[in-house]
Amino acid sequence: MATTHDAIKAGLGELGLARGDVVLVHSDLRKLDSPRELVKLPGCGADLVIDAFLETVGPDGLVVFPTFTRAFAPGEPGPSGEVYDPAATPSRVGSITNAFLRRPGVVRSAHPTHPVAALGRRAREFCDAPADQSTFDRRGPWGKMHDWDGWVCWFGTDNRTNTTVHVVEDWMRLPYLVEAWALVAAPDGQPVRTEVTGSPAGPRDFYRPDSKSARVLEAAGIIRRGQIGKAAVSLMRTRQLHRVLREALLADPCLLLKEDAPGDDWTRRARQATVRHVRAMPPDPKA
Repeated sequence: MATTHDAIKAGLGELGLARGDVVLVHSDLRKLDSPRELVKLPGCGADLVIDAFLETVGPDGLVVFPTFTRAFAPGEPGPSGEVYDPAATPSRVGSITNAFLRRPGVVRSAHPTHPVAALGRRAREFCDAPADQSTFDRRGPWGKMHDWDGWVCWFGTDNRTNTTVHVVEDWMRLPYLVEAWALVAAPDGQPVRTEVTGSPAGPRDFYRPDSKSARVLEAAGIIRRGQIGKAAVSLMRTRQLHRVLREALLADPCLLLKEDAPGDDWTRRARQATVRHVRAMPPDPKA
């Protein structure tokens, strides 16, 4: 099937995405078609994908892309080399996300290392968060994904890009998330060191293609799967994703961590602390 705007839009509709929906899109443009075919398309295909999502959800919907950065301070546990300016700092998570940032009317959130960008109804409200936010704060965009019953879409990606995993970790206050420092541009353009909390760190099982958490999500039956162009595309409800991951972590606190291995002291400490933490949690706290 040819990679066209109509084909992408039809594929999204067949998966169940509809007018008025909120959708967070993790994307890999390289999976949509061969490089030889992509270069023939507007924006090498990025514009077709963005337009298809926007038209599918319509003016009352909201399209969201992660636009994560390299704004960790040097020496911190994350990509560095940039100073975060919402209007200028590029995204490090794919060409579609950078094409999206260039769209008129796009709103970008303030978190320096893990910002998102949104376009559509209530975009500014969606991106708003308190100044003391953690990386995946319940009061910011990630909480609104849950409260507004949004969709998570993997467009050419899989569970290894599933940022909602980190959201659940943050909300459960799992002890291997860390405090770190990022660089943010002051009004005069000079970099200012800013603390970020709840930041992902360390080796994880869920970064593997066949991770334990990927198998849990598959077994739960919450993922709708299809193919658009040459890209595998998956769609699932954020609330269901939260519920399944939380229940799985309560049953297996080390679900997202690697197994113990000689010399991997980080994993050994993280596993021990996480088991203690989860066992001490209230039996059924509210999200």
